Amino acid sequence: MSKDPGFTTEYILDKTFFTECYDQTSLPTQFPKAYLKGILFLIFGVVLLEFELLPNGYVGWFFIVLSVIEAFSVYCKRTWWIWRQKISSGAGSKVVFQGDVNGVSYKNAKNTNTIAWTDISQLQQTDLGFILHIGKQRQYVSKSCLSDEAIAFMVEQHEASKAPKAPKAPKAPKAN
Repeated sequence: MSKDPGFTTEYILDKTFFTECYDQTSLPTQFPKAYLKGILFLIFGVVLLEFELLPNGYVGWFFIVLSVIEAFSVYCKRTWWIWRQKISSGAGSKVVFQGDVNGVSYKNAKNTNTIAWTDISQLQQTDLGFILHIGKQRQYVSKSCLSDEAIAFMVEQHEASKAPKAPKAPKAPKAN
């Protein structure tokens, strides 16, 4: 009897996983670009106050305070994201991750998500895991829960799904 190719593994959605997920998938913030909105709010608020464009200065002060909050949100982005994940309904739950010739699937107490290999446009390897690119979405899978065979299987299946298909032979013309 032959065994179906694939793998099954489990992991827990805990702070360690969320931290690794954020660190591996987040794009680094660039100083001027990340704080641009806060800088614009600050300039707008100062202009409103300095040139007395409104009868009272409350709106100007509102934009100045808003710029400080915006800068703080950029500074605390990682902490805020991890905290939001920790209080989510899925936090602490066990996830069963399976891979077979059709694709990969995640299953926990509340959700089931299946992704076909053909839907994964890129399988990006990082030091600690894989980032599955599905259109504009990205899903992270940690290598800490995967065996070497499962890692090799994922790479092999993704490459096989992206290999060019052999063209079909043209049909012979019908005789009249």
